[in-house]
Amino acid sequence: MIEEVRYNNKILSPQERVEFCKMADATIKDFSDSIEGMHQCMEEIRSSPDSDFNKVLRIFIEVSSFIGFSFCDCVVLTKSFIMASNSYEKSFFRGKLQVQLNESFKKLYGFAEKNRKDSYSSKLGEIMFMFPGFQTEYIDIMSDLCCIATLDSWWRETRNIEVHIDADRLYASRHKPINESKVVMEACQLINLFTCFNRLMARMNRAYIIL
Repeated sequence: MIEEVRYNNKILSPQERVEFCKMADATIKDFSDSIEGMHQCMEEIRSSPDSDFNKVLRIFIEVSSFIGFSFCDCVVLTKSFIMASNSYEKSFFRGKLQVQLNESFKKLYGFAEKNRKDSYSSKLGEIMFMFPGFQTEYIDIMSDLCCIATLDSWWRETRNIEVHIDADRLYASRHKPINESKVVMEACQLINLFTCFNRLMARMNRAYIIL
């Protein structure tokens, strides 16, 4: 189950920020490398004869690529937010991070029932019947997604303000007090779900290839 976010109001020291940056850089490299590998696999599938095996593999690659891009983008923006050196820069990256979190969750699961049939989690659900050993884990992740979809902290208003650039509303949004701990811990809530999805997908993919 997803844990309740508890804000500790911690302020990182300069050394902790450097260590966070190193960890983020290593994570970004790992996932960006995997995105490149998945792109090459997709190119091979597109040039191969259509088959039931390739149809399932295509779903793996599509969902994994989305997870990889979304995960990397969230980590990049979180790193930029943490390392921002002035108040405007920090408020800018807070807004862009919250837009990314909103859009990523929308594509991963969705906020409205009518949109969920087109989500990436539903796309993966189309082939879960083939993997009975992983269904409980998938259901648990979907339960977590359902829970956090009902929260009021998905920054839909921030998303609209940042994307449509209404000057008055943008000014008010950018001048809201920044609780660094709150922003990062809310980001980690979705980043952790991406990690769970990635681990599930990796094990399912290995099992499928071995079959």
